[in-house]
Amino acid sequence: MADRKRRKIELTQRGRRALRILAAVILAIMLIILALSAFHIASLADVRDNIRSFFSELAPGKGYPYHVNSDQVAKVTVLNGDILVVMDDQTVTLDSSAKAAKTVKHTYASPAVTVSGSRALIYNRGENRYRVETRTDTIYSGKTKDDEKIITAAIGKKGNIALATLTEKATSRLTVLNSTYKKKLFVWNCADYNISSVALSDDGKYAAVSVLGAKDGDAYSKVIIFDFEYEDPVSETEYPGTTVVSVRFTSNSTVAVVGDNKLAFIKGLDKNKEIDYGTSTLAAFAHSETGETIVVLAKYGSMNAQTLTCYSKSGRDTFTKEYSQPVKQVYASDSRIAVLLSDRVDLYSMGGIGYKPREADANSISAFTIGKKCYVYQQGAIVKPHKKK
Repeated sequence: MADRKRRKIELTQRGRRALRILAAVILAIMLIILALSAFHIASLADVRDNIRSFFSELAPGKGYPYHVNSDQVAKVTVLNGDILVVMDDQTVTLDSSAKAAKTVKHTYASPAVTVSGSRALIYNRGENRYRVETRTDTIYSGKTKDDEKIITAAIGKKGNIALATLTEKATSRLTVLNSTYKKKLFVWNCADYNISSVALSDDGKYAAVSVLGAKDGDAYSKVIIFDFEYEDPVSETEYPGTTVVSVRFTSNSTVAVVGDNKLAFIKGLDKNKEIDYGTSTLAAFAHSETGETIVVLAKYGSMNAQTLTCYSKSGRDTFTKEYSQPVKQVYASDSRIAVLLSDRVDLYSMGGIGYKPREADANSISAFTIGKKCYVYQQGAIVKPHKKK
């Protein structure tokens, strides 16, 4: 009886010690996160996000595959180390164990998403509503001035957002809001063109837009760069006969311009360097979190003769890979490039070092990486594929 009582007391004491240790760990983590916020290294939204994520990870999910109805999925991407699934009626973020860290309903008719850093901007393309999400929370919901319809949008690493809208006062309008979404940093009324893409610099000081026009029956694009402290553009670069499909800041002073027949880098915000595709056509492209631009070109338009090229943030060709089969999609994180083919996923470092391919099949829709882990979104499920034998 005495031995049993002694063992019970020891177990109780061990349990109390474990709880004290856990409480101390949680307190230390919270203090570190709060300190980061105080020194403006992390926002209060990021603090809340990290605290919620910490407690969520104490009870992991069932693991992948995670089953979805692909008819209801608009986009699968990555948000700050989690998988973000944008569906027709809700958004879901999944952690590494496939546990839903957040599920939030929406009523957007045509949901679109853009991600930067720890925040995602979800917007209703062709309508007026938008919201900003982290892994665990919706931190802001809003709508455009005068219910202007959103053409496209971007979110910066500083948390600021840019909305390109249709307006009665001009052909289109660019509005940049600060990271609290309550203050306008910059407004530009575009009298003659529709804005086709927009980007924000990491330091939160500049915006770049591409616009489409026509002259003498030929289409052309312009890329216009703005400094928020001035009304007039820093630079305007015209690309005759080119449809620009994407602009992206690769650094605070360089913009990558992806067109249907050429790639360009605007350095120092005004010096244009062009790389013509020649007889090839654009098949796929991606921008990495660290500024690289990856372009896949089809030689003579052939899907069975494709070339993948990675360019550094300054526009230097860092490596090239040849493919004799169609590249279905390409994705770039901060350290990995994932190339989805019909039978596998090829993985590379930003310097072109190859890693063991992962399994894929004809049902695969997209592939992406989080750290060193690879995921594939296929019809009906998100999976962690095995290494290909």
